[in-house]
Amino acid sequence: MYDVAEEKKKERDWFRRQLKNFGYVMIQRSVWVGPSPLSKEFVDYVKEIGLQDHLKTFKLAKAYTGKESVFN
Repeated sequence: MYDVAEEKKKERDWFRRQLKNFGYVMIQRSVWVGPSPLSKEFVDYVKEIGLQDHLKTFKLAKAYTGKESVFN
């Protein structure tokens, strides 16, 4: 999950492209799911460009298939 301000649009757009390159899919605006963990080099660069305070990562209890229902 992330919330990156408009003033960091360039960094936000880069981040989205990288998530796609890593096989992540958007499940809701600014909420993406994909394989983990992200590489240390990627996480270090995210810190370097000042995005770390705008991101929150979670590890899912089971793989996301896109077919989950909130009514189960």
